Amino acid sequence: MHRALPACWRGVGLLGGAALLAGIVLCGGGVAVEPPADADEEGFVSLFDGQSLAGWEIMNGGRFSAEVGVIKLRGGRGWLRCEKEYTDFVLRLEVRWLRPKQDSGIFLRASKEGANWPDRRYEVQCENTQRMARLFGASYELDIELAQKVLRPVDQWNVLEIRCAGPQCEVHLNGQRVCTSSDLGKYRSGYIGLQGEGGELEFRNLRIRTLEPAP
Repeated sequence: MHRALPACWRGVGLLGGAALLAGIVLCGGGVAVEPPADADEEGFVSLFDGQSLAGWEIMNGGRFSAEVGVIKLRGGRGWLRCEKEYTDFVLRLEVRWLRPKQDSGIFLRASKEGANWPDRRYEVQCENTQRMARLFGASYELDIELAQKVLRPVDQWNVLEIRCAGPQCEVHLNGQRVCTSSDLGKYRSGYIGLQGEGGELEFRNLRIRTLEPAP
């Protein structure tokens, strides 16, 4: 273990209500049953309209574009910032890497200011290596073995769920909790963003549910 646009797109993401069957994924010789992606979606709103980057802003020259239901990242630096700030929330999204060892991140409670990326932020590492799901900016506990077991190969979609409630944070990868922290008390609110750090990735089905602020 290691320590260390606006939400006005109402509805339940881009997933069809009929997609109710769980996916079954072979992981390292075991079988993990993934819950259906549209299960337990009450209260979630979409952050991506599936066609454009409306409600988002490309920061510092990030190479992001929207096409056919996905947000594409094609190398470069910078980041993609949601226009609305959030305090406590559950964020769900899907990500896939187009080549091995592709680096990116999910920014949480971030500021606008910064040369390449926001100066003030937490970041969930989004890289298809053993660094997957590390939580930068706070101490954390990461189950590297479990994260690697459930991480899917290049070109396959992975489901991420990130829950921030006060100083508490949990990161779930493909239905498994792989990282936790109780150290997010320094920054209480800010923007959600996708990091550009030279990688080639795609994101889809970004949706969020706000929570009552934790005491």
